[in-house]
Amino acid sequence: MRVAFAHYSQDNDISGVTTWVLGLAGRLAADGVSVAIHFLILPGERSGEPTLFASLRRQGIEVFSAPRRASLEEDTRETLAFLNHWQPTVFLPQCPAPHFAAAAQAGCRGLPWALTLHSDDPDYWAAVKAFGDSRHGSSLICVSRHIRDELARRQVDRPSSVIPYGVAMPVMATGFRNDPFHVVFSGRIWEHQKRASLVIQTLIRACRSKDALRATLIGDGYARAACERQVAEAGLCGAITFTGPLSPTQVQARLLDSQAILLMSDFEGLPIALLEAMAAGVVPVVRRIPSGIPELVDHERTGLLVSEDPEEAAEALLRLADDPDLWQRCSTAARDLVAQHYSADGSYRQWRQLLEGLDRQFNNAPSKPYPIDSRRIDSLRRIAPSFQQAYKQPKAQTATLRQALRTTIARVKHRIKTVLGRPA
Repeated sequence: MRVAFAHYSQDNDISGVTTWVLGLAGRLAADGVSVAIHFLILPGERSGEPTLFASLRRQGIEVFSAPRRASLEEDTRETLAFLNHWQPTVFLPQCPAPHFAAAAQAGCRGLPWALTLHSDDPDYWAAVKAFGDSRHGSSLICVSRHIRDELARRQVDRPSSVIPYGVAMPVMATGFRNDPFHVVFSGRIWEHQKRASLVIQTLIRACRSKDALRATLIGDGYARAACERQVAEAGLCGAITFTGPLSPTQVQARLLDSQAILLMSDFEGLPIALLEAMAAGVVPVVRRIPSGIPELVDHERTGLLVSEDPEEAAEALLRLADDPDLWQRCSTAARDLVAQHYSADGSYRQWRQLLEGLDRQFNNAPSKPYPIDSRRIDSLRRIAPSFQQAYKQPKAQTATLRQALRTTIARVKHRIKTVLGRPA
């Protein structure tokens, strides 16, 4: 079995997709499977080879990379050239549109591949629409039951499977402590999806209300500077700190020193950061969204669900800090849930079974797909305009204004709710 991944390369990336890719690739390689990863190097990355590549090679994983070209078509041809060179029996493209387009082109020739829907991001639904139908030969894999149900609602003509992420269970769990009561956020500090403005507003409110509350934001992103300014303006630099990206070992150490994790995202899939925290007994306080969250957080049993109102989220954090019995009940139930249904070993077994089935499909086919013709890429016909967006010149000022406007609207909504005394 020869399994090829395709992903993007970004310094200090701690996204859930990257964490999953590296974890699955490493376990497959350790089991003797031939594994390669083709990386698309995004603009703005530092010159020279990322240190990650040497680490992957030490695990026995072959690494290929190419800088992003000027067009989607060029990047798709580059990915097809990689497939023709390495000739995998199974292909697992992730995220970037040219990898999906190359997979669809190869799938038409008979290469088995899996389109993994990692979240409710509109880009994934666009990828399913453009590349996920039966003629492109993909298998559809969902990380949550909600995403599988949404596929059915959209009447996608492909069967799908649910394989949730899995995480390792630490031997020890965190314990209750309210002086200080430590809250953590772990992930990309972005306004898009992660709603960094709501996270920081919540933490500022909570820390102002309780002197013994401390908060740490692990990770990095374009909204970090704005969040740091808000913390400084609030005079809370001693209470709310930013670590930047940390290694997995360092993240786990922080989790084992924390009592709650905060998440205020617009959409998710099955957040690995949340799973890792729950495995350590850290109690989630998360926004009530349909994508993946209800499968992990049962209100007042495995965590607390809140609206997008920072005041309500802050009150939930304070409630946990002041109620040891509630905290302990949620902490124990959260850890038990992950141990029973989201273990790293269980997830790997499901993926290994899927990949072996796709590998048999490749070997039993009457002919092999290689070489794959890249002169005419049929999979690029009639694709959504959003796939071309990454190749257009970014308008930084417009993006900044859009982010500021969205944050301002959110703040106004929260103030109106407070004045009217309405629940979220």
